Amino acid sequence: MRGKLMLKKIIFVVKLSLFPIWGWPLSKDATKLKITCVKLYHYLCIFILMCLEIPIIYSIINHLNNFIVLVELIFELSAITHTIGNFICHRINKRHIQYVTFEMIRFSKLIEPHEDIIIQRYIDKLILFHAASILNVYTSVVIVAFIIPITMNQPFPLTTEYPFDVSYQPLKTIIYIHQVVAGLYVAGQLSSNIFMALLLWLASARIEILTDELRKTTDVFHLVKCIKKHHYLLKFATETAIAARPFALTTICCSTTSMVILGILLLTTPSKLLIIKNIGLVLTGLSEVFAYTWPAEQLIYTSQDVAQAAFDIAWYDQSIKVQKCIQIIIRRSQKPITVAIACLMPTLSLNYFASYCSTIISFFTTFRAFLDDDE
Repeated sequence: MRGKLMLKKIIFVVKLSLFPIWGWPLSKDATKLKITCVKLYHYLCIFILMCLEIPIIYSIINHLNNFIVLVELIFELSAITHTIGNFICHRINKRHIQYVTFEMIRFSKLIEPHEDIIIQRYIDKLILFHAASILNVYTSVVIVAFIIPITMNQPFPLTTEYPFDVSYQPLKTIIYIHQVVAGLYVAGQLSSNIFMALLLWLASARIEILTDELRKTTDVFHLVKCIKKHHYLLKFATETAIAARPFALTTICCSTTSMVILGILLLTTPSKLLIIKNIGLVLTGLSEVFAYTWPAEQLIYTSQDVAQAAFDIAWYDQSIKVQKCIQIIIRRSQKPITVAIACLMPTLSLNYFASYCSTIISFFTTFRAFLDDDE
């Protein structure tokens, strides 16, 4: 049962990565005191992040003529705004997140041998990318919080300015700790993207398990059991998509803003060090979007494959009752489960990711041509 053991380890690592923001949902039997404490902590986190936005905006106003510093400040502001948006999504969507999370935990304890094979296949597919994403997020926080202030000879991790003297103690230490804590919040909320992706992957895996069971159906009793399981998995997958879509929307909006700004800096700066740094940030932004489009694409195909598996059953040799059962499954599988928000975010898929990258590249190409004409 290697897949079952690996899934439990992945859940533990994701839960640990959400610890700075207390992003793991509480159980249904949690006390009112515990629920209130978590709510107040989230509000405190939002307040701390908003307090950091004020000096960043002040610094932006002071550096309107310094393009390189301005771009770096806007990128920092985008990351803070993204984190605040994710906190709001957590508060609004907490019931959906709670439901799908504890259904995931319940399933991880009841995985059977034939299910373990599929789970292991999914884990082998996603583990490297998502582990690298979490490691990249927290490594970046460590570099920004402790290495950059020393190597760049700056007092604070961020290039912010304050409208008052910050060179004396204990104010200097308080501001430093404030920025480090805010960085941990950013890392925790960016890790919530991996959390949402894990839920989407699990929904696809469970539907694929059902598809295999359908192909092995031999009698009407097992078919009825599959219909009930399909109904339950449709609800689970729909709840998962509802939980993930606001996080996906904030990620796409903030990543797009950051990549456009960083791309402009990439085309205008002659510094090779800044170019290397910006390329890494652009790839990070693309990976955040890809973290949603990849499992969303898989969910679309697996939810549609159920209909094909039901159709492949030798229904023409079965009774009318069996044929009606097969029709129920096919009818329910006609509309795939998608991660989308009407009028705000199109259906996420690998086609969307390709068009997203194409749009970004087109913008860079147009801007580059504009710069060449000016020269």
